[in-house]
Amino acid sequence: MRVTSAKFYKEYAGTVQDLKSKYNRSLMQVSSGKRYEKAADSPLDYYAGKKIDNLYNDAQTKESMIKDVNNRLQQQEAASRSIHTEMGNINTKLVTLLNAPQEGLKSTIDTYSSELRMRQQNMANDMNMQYENFYVLGGNDATTIPFDMSADGQTLTYHHKFAGDSEATNIRMEYQYNTHKDATTGEVISEGGYTYTLIDKEGNPISGKTEDDAMNELLRAMREQGRMSLGYGNVVNRETLPDTYTGGMNMVTGLSSDALRTMSDSEAKSQIRKNMDTSCFGLNARVIKGVENYSSTFIDSDTGVQADRDLMNADLNYALGEMDDSMVRVSDTFRRIGITTTVLEHVESNLQTQQDSYQQEYTDHMGIPLEEAITKMYSDQFAYNAAMQVGSKIMQNSLFDFVR
Repeated sequence: MRVTSAKFYKEYAGTVQDLKSKYNRSLMQVSSGKRYEKAADSPLDYYAGKKIDNLYNDAQTKESMIKDVNNRLQQQEAASRSIHTEMGNINTKLVTLLNAPQEGLKSTIDTYSSELRMRQQNMANDMNMQYENFYVLGGNDATTIPFDMSADGQTLTYHHKFAGDSEATNIRMEYQYNTHKDATTGEVISEGGYTYTLIDKEGNPISGKTEDDAMNELLRAMREQGRMSLGYGNVVNRETLPDTYTGGMNMVTGLSSDALRTMSDSEAKSQIRKNMDTSCFGLNARVIKGVENYSSTFIDSDTGVQADRDLMNADLNYALGEMDDSMVRVSDTFRRIGITTTVLEHVESNLQTQQDSYQQEYTDHMGIPLEEAITKMYSDQFAYNAAMQVGSKIMQNSLFDFVR
């Protein structure tokens, strides 16, 4: 075979290129920490590493989601605790008003009425608490404010956007306060409860829709859940997945979505009505109306009609008798959120452990220790630089010197 300078330079250039390729690969190994870049390098290790990489990414995604869910749960708990505090404040005001001297100024009675209406608004505002752009107690849509309270504290309107709907479903809950005489004693008795109406976005009742239609929509909203696959339970059995959603109506009535799902529709709607009438909103609406009715009977600055005062006191006693149970129902929300939070914190700890395990397993299959990668990089760099320096010397020799 004849040796020519062109053939020699071609072989030399190929060798230099190989050394440069090895050097570039070692540089990539230092930056990526990966021993193999393609399946052909080591098929078994490469695909085992890819599988582990997918598991690691799944665990990392779930962990980041848990942090976000925990933040929303904290906001749900903060809102429910705020409402619970307001209920305690209302309870104190009712006791004070009930035990006040029989004679009082109309301005004093009106002050109590104004404060009770204000606290009614405060509780509605608490149920509109947000986390980022998400209403944590309802609405299911960043643009749909879940709750509105009328200025007189008697009407609570619930706005909820169901999945797939272009507009929110609006349910008006109006407290109806009535009085009647007992057929036997002739005593005037007060009573009250909410009526439910489906309304359009302008606030007008929707033609052809009954109160039962409104209750059906309310029940459908209260049965909604937020079960998520976050590393706990089995996705095949959704009941084992943690429910991360607490609706405002669920909190106020003390009826969880799980509880409502076990009931028949008629039983569930009956329970919602009962619990809503004796909720923080229902009891406060009744007292507000009773206090205002008494205030309207004042003939002068310090004398009201005795019968209306007695009726107001009856409303106060009724509200105080039911308030403890109502507060317990709201506090049940703390328990449910606390259980969910504990589960998620446990799962988060497990996911962090899994990630550490996956990293070690990935390193065993695909990784290259940093010190080994750096040593290899410098070795390849020296070989490449040496080849370049030798090349510059070879270029000065003649073909005769080469074949001699």
